[in-house]
Amino acid sequence: MSGMGDGYVGTSQDGVRIRRLQKQREAERRKIQELKSKTASGQEQSGLLQFGSSSCEILDTAFKKETVGLVTREEYVEKRVNIRNKFEEEEKEKLLKLLQEEEELQQQKRSKKRKLKGSSRLSFAEDLEDGSDDDDDAENKSSGNLRYGKLGKDPSVETNFLPDSEREAEEQAERERLKKQWTREQEQIKNEPLQITYSYWDGTGHRRVIQASTGYTSVRKGDPIGNFLRAVQQQLAPDFREIRTASVENLLYVKEDLIIPHQHSFYELIINKARGKSGPLFHFDVHEDVRTIADATIEKDESHAGKVVERHWYEKNKHIFPASRWEKLDRSIDFYLLHFVSTVARCQVDAEDHSSIVDDVVGEHSDSGAEEDDQDLDNINLTSAPGVETVSVFPKNSAKVVPAGEETELLVAIKNDGKSHVGVMGIRASVHLPYDHKLLVQNLTMMRYNNASIPTSVQATFPYIFAVSQYLQPGAFDLVGYIIYDVEGKPYQSVFYNGTIEVVESGGLLSGESVFLITLGIALLLLLGLWAYSQVQRLTKKTKKVSKVEVGTRSTDASMDEWLEGTHLAKTLSGKSKSKKN
Repeated sequence: MSGMGDGYVGTSQDGVRIRRLQKQREAERRKIQELKSKTASGQEQSGLLQFGSSSCEILDTAFKKETVGLVTREEYVEKRVNIRNKFEEEEKEKLLKLLQEEEELQQQKRSKKRKLKGSSRLSFAEDLEDGSDDDDDAENKSSGNLRYGKLGKDPSVETNFLPDSEREAEEQAERERLKKQWTREQEQIKNEPLQITYSYWDGTGHRRVIQASTGYTSVRKGDPIGNFLRAVQQQLAPDFREIRTASVENLLYVKEDLIIPHQHSFYELIINKARGKSGPLFHFDVHEDVRTIADATIEKDESHAGKVVERHWYEKNKHIFPASRWEKLDRSIDFYLLHFVSTVARCQVDAEDHSSIVDDVVGEHSDSGAEEDDQDLDNINLTSAPGVETVSVFPKNSAKVVPAGEETELLVAIKNDGKSHVGVMGIRASVHLPYDHKLLVQNLTMMRYNNASIPTSVQATFPYIFAVSQYLQPGAFDLVGYIIYDVEGKPYQSVFYNGTIEVVESGGLLSGESVFLITLGIALLLLLGLWAYSQVQRLTKKTKKVSKVEVGTRSTDASMDEWLEGTHLAKTLSGKSKSKKN
């Protein structure tokens, strides 16, 4: 084979590739030689195009060479103009040449891309595609009868993940169509009339119904609570004097023990299936849940009439039932939506474990085996499982006030969004100092559960009853609660509460510390009163002045009159003294 040594061993394709590379090297050598020759010719020229010089310097140099000796003014101007024109023409030619070269390169790239798209490619066929026509002829001659079969796409391969502009445009159009359809349907829902049964509450109930057919302002599903209260004011104004002068901002709408703000709309409550403490917020009629068979796994379907209350009345009576149960709707709290929305799994608390927890709270000793199990679960460090969400709430103690030594109930809701069943093993908690979470104050006893299996897409609620030590100093502490569960035999734990609680004494005013403080205060008040009384007496006391009587040198001693005894003068003096005394 020409161009190769006698000892070379290879295929015809390798030979074609070697020849192509040799031609490329020769073409590069020719380009280098042309550049060198151009550079040399440029140096030999008059210096119109010199590397590293500005256009002004080039013009000045050329003009100096052309104007050697004496020349006239006309010749001077003419040579100057000719040199400038020549320089501009050379610059234009250079720019045109560069543009032509760029166009040729772009043309070559386009032709290569067309070849690559037009024929099927293999991983080793790029070198064959990039060769020249002469190389292809040489390959055909050297390969002889060797022919390649036509390769195409495999129809069984999934290609949906590949980008496709037509498919993406169709999907975008479909999205826009569905979006418009959904918006149109929601607008129709918002414009539907709504019949609402409510009760004006001023200590007693006055039930009314707002219907679309009445003469008052109709209420639609898309209207906010403020519009509904305006219609209520118009309906109640003829019957209640206080409503006539009250503004809409001073009226409250209470539904299922939740005060719903004016900016919320009925549409939001209906779409989100919002729930209150005692029933749904998306039903506005009144109906009871009548069942023939009691089943705790089926959610209650009952609705109560919402209450319309004047704000002044609520502020005056919010410490009295039923206003004491009312709370403002807070959409950030998932308890209203999570605890009551879906099916509640039935979970039974072991009676023996529960009694051991109560005994441990009051200070008695529990079973040794249970203590060892609790210590094992307390000492291990577990992580939370994916798809498991938890939330907690104090059902009877929204202020989170915990009496020392008394039981406090905490509800823990767990939602299973995973792919496997969740088995709840128990709940534990601990009390820490608020300023340093590392300092542990008390480990609360763990509550265990039996038969607590939560299927997928199901939510369950577990009660956790705990009590802090009766000797704990009143104040603010951090409570951290964990729920321990297993998924497919592997244990996990999740933090359901990490916040502050207020520990108070259980005895109230009759506690020892309170009695001591009250007695001390009374004693201090008595001492202060005595001191004040003594000061007042000291300032108001007046001393009596005794008038002095001069008696001269006469002596009043009885021994001085002894010589007068028995005489008429002595009798006269004694008679006068007696008469004075009388």
